[in-house]
Amino acid sequence: MSEFLVATDAQHATLDDLVTTHKSLVVAGSKDILWLVSGALPDALTHLQRRRSFRRVRVVANSQSTTSKLVIFLNAGDALQRESLLDVRQLLANSERPDLIYGDSAHPTGIRVEPLSFVRRPGWSPERLRSHCYVGETLIAATDLVDKCGGLVDLLTRHPHDRALRLSEVASHIVRMPEILTIAKSGDSRPAANLAAVVEHCARQNIDANCEFQPNVPSVRVMRKLKTQPSVAVIVPTRGTSAEVFGAQRVLVVEAVRSLFEKSTYQNFEVVVVADTPTPPSVLESLKRIGGDRLKIINYDRPFNFAEKNNLGAMSSESDLILLLNDDTEIITADALETMVAIFNDPTVGVVGPMLLFEDSTIQSAGHIFSPDPTDLYRARSPETAGPQNLLKVQREVSSLIAACALIRRAVFEQVGGLCMGFPGNWNDIDFCLKVQLAGCRVVFTPHAHLFHFESRTRIAKRIDAEVAKLGARWGSVLNDDPYFNPKLQRYTNVWKTDSTSKQTLDEALI
Repeated sequence: MSEFLVATDAQHATLDDLVTTHKSLVVAGSKDILWLVSGALPDALTHLQRRRSFRRVRVVANSQSTTSKLVIFLNAGDALQRESLLDVRQLLANSERPDLIYGDSAHPTGIRVEPLSFVRRPGWSPERLRSHCYVGETLIAATDLVDKCGGLVDLLTRHPHDRALRLSEVASHIVRMPEILTIAKSGDSRPAANLAAVVEHCARQNIDANCEFQPNVPSVRVMRKLKTQPSVAVIVPTRGTSAEVFGAQRVLVVEAVRSLFEKSTYQNFEVVVVADTPTPPSVLESLKRIGGDRLKIINYDRPFNFAEKNNLGAMSSESDLILLLNDDTEIITADALETMVAIFNDPTVGVVGPMLLFEDSTIQSAGHIFSPDPTDLYRARSPETAGPQNLLKVQREVSSLIAACALIRRAVFEQVGGLCMGFPGNWNDIDFCLKVQLAGCRVVFTPHAHLFHFESRTRIAKRIDAEVAKLGARWGSVLNDDPYFNPKLQRYTNVWKTDSTSKQTLDEALI
């Protein structure tokens, strides 16, 4: 039995590609690799078998009588990083034995000064994998998992996106290794995407959705079908503030509510306005005219506590879903609410949030990252920014979402006790989202729903020492190791940037 079985589809590979891969296996960190080179021409196979490998690599043409506990799917021309299998072995020794492993990769740039760019991947994100093969094309799978998913020969000939989806559907323990596993042949670091693979995946997983290939990304958008119309309670805390927006003075809450009633394609909602006592009566009258019997006003006469106001609003309704919505927001995409509601067809989803934009249409929030400071991803950047590996263009799990617009399953909201009133001003959304995940539900960001959030671009959340200390005491380990971040990224920044001072890494982060 060999330690690792490396499987490569060589049907369209050149001899140079195969030699490159062979060289890497010799120094990959294992003394016992069986290399299955499927579909290689006889002359190429003979050449590989004669190459010196210090008895570390045995080359075979078929999978008969080949045994190994782990299979490594590796493209012809790609190379395993030198001694990377030592990292794999250490991972296996230090954690509950995973049955599927993926890692980071390096890609040639053609630039002599910095010849490689690095793909730093987040932790396991099934929602994102449906959009594109973000886990990369090099996968390490337990042999019994491979057998359950159709067998080695079948998986080896499939598109990488198809193979990753099939393996992930059956895998019980998927682990990201935040180390370079592969030196890729291609300089294109964008994840591959395959529409047919996703359509078949949805059929196998009973996901009723329309799937659409987006070639400019590339990615596959999975649009779940709404068979029912779950009710939504929209909770809007306010004190009736006015501000200048788009060059005109407006009462923020009035226009926020108006946009829901006049623009949203999804109308099975009621609005609960939690109004501070100083809210002008004229504002309340305007709201009543817009909302009619679908609008309720709750008077709030206590010292400001954002968490408490939202909790009161939520408990004053009996809807299936709860939308926490700031009064300084406005719908951009008419189907924003419909898009978010549909994601709740998946019973494992607890919270969904959209892309939020400032008044000037730059990004206000594309979900939070903890680096380790909680921050809005790509704040104040262009909405055209794709981010490395099209990070901002695909639906994905995140550790936290901003409560300025967050749609929540009511049962989950009640299960975790709502927003913690010990965070009256800031951090309550972060604390809430982490509680939701602790309860076993997922938090999903979608770039396919857009709203304005007219918060100032220059606003910095006021840091109250007691709140910061409480957040750190509760969630310090998660803040220091965000599963949807990567430990090899630069910390204390709001972009997905490799930890380097070079201009190239910044340019890559702002693609």
